[in-house]
Parts: sequence; C-alpha cells; structure tokens
Amino acid sequence: MALQILPYSVDHYNSLPELGVAKEQFDSAQVLDVLFTEIGGVLVKHHVENTLGIALLHNHFLLEPNEMLVHISDSAAVPWDTTSGAKELSDVKATAWRFTDQGLAPYEFAHAAAVASLDRHPIPSFLVDLAVILQKFKLSNILGLCSLGATSVDEPATMEFTEGRVNITLPFDIAPNDGSAIDAMWQFSSNSLSQPAQALLGNQAPENDLKVAKGACKMRCKGKPHAKRHLTKT
Repeated sequence: MALQILPYSVDHYNSLPELGVAKEQFDSAQVLDVLFTEIGGVLVKHHVENTLGIALLHNHFLLEPNEMLVHISDSAAVPWDTTSGAKELSDVKATAWRFTDQGLAPYEFAHAAAVASLDRHPIPSFLVDLAVILQKFKLSNILGLCSLGATSVDEPATMEFTEGRVNITLPFDIAPNDGSAIDAMWQFSSNSLSQPAQALLGNQAPENDLKVAKGACKMRCKGKPHAKRHLTKT
C-alpha cells in the first residue's frame, strides 16, 4: 500500500528540532549502523540512490503560519508567503519530506527546480520499505528524505549556512567554518556497498565499500551553517 503524500503544513517544519537537539537525538539513537546498512541498502535495492538522499531532520529558523521555506536558486533559500497569490507559487515543488503517522509530509521546497516525483515507479514501493525501517528502529523523528536533483555523489563539497532568515550555500572552501560540523545529509552510491548492505541485496550488491556523500551542519549562536557535500567512504 502506497504512503499518502500529505499537504504542506508549517507545523511539519516548525516542529522539527534545532540542529543541536537533532544531533543529540541522532547520537543517542546510534543511527549510523542502520544508515550505512539497511537504509543505504534499501535505496540501492530500489535504484533511487541517484534521486533521493537521507536528511537529518532539523529546522533552520521558525516560519510564520503563512510561510514555506523555498530554495530560489542553488545558493539561497528564503521564506515565501503562501497566501500572496504570486504566480511563482504554482511552480514550487517539495524537496524534503518527513515520515509521520499520517503519511509523508513535505517541509522544504524549491522553485522551478528538477525534483523527484514520488509517485513514479519505483519510488512508492521504496517509500513503504523505508518507512518500515524507520519505524522498526524508531528513527522517523530523526531521519527524513530529500530530493537530490542533479547532484552527483562525486561533486565537490558546498557549505550551507543561515544568516537571519536566509539559507545560503557556498563552495565549501570559501564558506565560514570553525570545524564544528554536524553530518546532516547522506547520498549513497550504487557503485559500491558495505558487507552488511550486500546481505540485504544478495546478488545485486557490488563487492566494494559503501560510498557515501555526507552533509554536515555547523552550529553557532544564531544561524546554522551546513556543510552539505562531504565525500567519504565508510
């Protein structure tokens, strides 16, 4: 049975934890083992690893009741008034979702962007399998789903950070960074898989290590820079 895609509600965004709290929840739940085995394995099993990634659920700043966070380019995301009647709102699509008891809830968006269509095969069956894993390990309030667009696992790193009520993305080597980065997004590659993930895939699994592009977020007093594109091997 397919998961229901819920209409947008600002509560689905504002009820997400701040970055520091999200990190504490992630650490206390010991998420990494599940992330690099069962979750990475199910992405590759359904052949959606180039379309969808896994996100650490957190907010950047609080939104007003009539707002949604919209990526207006590859380098900036800002709040948009959902009641403005602006024609641009007709070309806004969800780019990040969280799993709830009622279904899959969108919480971040992009304007005029190529994003994943969740009703296109094989994504519906993948969503059901991922929901089962998240529920099994009690991770539905910690990990969500994000659209990768045209992003490749081998692309250079970028840093996302928040100034006021604007989220800005810059090349990693020029972005502000004091070393306090927190992983916040994971993109898996079907080129290789870890041994535990191979057991989930059987003959479909290659023999090398799991290749993952990890995202990291950096905390400060106000605003939260995010290093989104760290390529590592696990």
